[in-house]
Amino acid sequence: MDVARFMEAVKELAIEEKHNLVEELLDILLSSVNLEMVPDDVGWRINQAYRGGKLTEEEILRELAYAVSIAEPAKFRRIIEKLKVED
Repeated sequence: MDVARFMEAVKELAIEEKHNLVEELLDILLSSVNLEMVPDDVGWRINQAYRGGKLTEEEILRELAYAVSIAEPAKFRRIIEKLKVED
């Protein structure tokens, strides 16, 4: 899944929209039965950012999107469609 295109679309969002998107991505990731597919180091960085309140920072948001794209690609595609990311 193209996380770079996703990140370009996210740059256009207001901060509240980013927070809502982060919540949606976290919900998808934490409820995924495919969580073991996400590399441990990515999960660790997301966990540390969550604890530090830094999930909306660009680098961490990219990691979160990457994790969801691995664990739940169909759900990640739906998020991209909602953001109207162009090919």
